[in-house]
Amino acid sequence: MRILYDRQTNTAYLQLSDEGEKSRTHACDPLGVQGEINLDFGSNGELIGIEVLDAKRLLPGDLLMQAEKKRISQRLAPPEVAPPG
Repeated sequence: MRILYDRQTNTAYLQLSDEGEKSRTHACDPLGVQGEINLDFGSNGELIGIEVLDAKRLLPGDLLMQAEKKRISQRLAPPEVAPPG
């Protein structure tokens, strides 16, 4: 398991599996959890990741202290391509 945390957006991502591409995301009812949690599933239906918005409030502080400090949006960005030349 890998934990990423973006302080700027207060978003955490718990990556449960390195295998498989995300094929669908299920957004949990924000009223039910008093925040927003998105579940990512692979093509085989297996849960591969959990995105937690408002992470400081919803997750234990020691978990966030251990997390890799990264911009969460970078994990979704396409790879950088060097300019021609």
